[in-house]
Amino acid sequence: MLSPQAELIWQGRIHLGDEPGIFGDADYPGLALELPITLEKTPGAQEDTTTLVLRTEGVNTFSGYPGHLITVTLYTPGPQPNVWKEVVLATAQLTTADNDHKNVEINLAGQTSPYRVSVRVRIDTAVPAGLYDDFVVTRLSNKSANFAFVASFGFR
Repeated sequence: MLSPQAELIWQGRIHLGDEPGIFGDADYPGLALELPITLEKTPGAQEDTTTLVLRTEGVNTFSGYPGHLITVTLYTPGPQPNVWKEVVLATAQLTTADNDHKNVEINLAGQTSPYRVSVRVRIDTAVPAGLYDDFVVTRLSNKSANFAFVASFGFR
């Protein structure tokens, strides 16, 4: 069972889309954002999965299109010194049906703590340019069974 309270990792207002300025109170990076986080397994924890919870505002996707892509990537040491590799842990689509709330479960079995992970949100570009959905990413949290994983913003 997931803990009833999600652990806040990041909170703010980042506007994604193709019309800068629609959300005047939000920073505007363009078509995508990527948040670096560090997850650590708590001592004695048996679980290998945790759930990242993404909150948004104003997601309004068109029917028949895939939705906004969420990609969770793990960064691990590569076979050569000072070379890291990227391992995609999970992908999900964010659509209107999610009601501005998306849970993405990730499995970290076989990996070593601490886990350096990024959460990327990229708008749906299958839609014709000029019709891209504009929305705001407002919060990223971590929910894990028995508090097996704790999270912090940034790579540590």
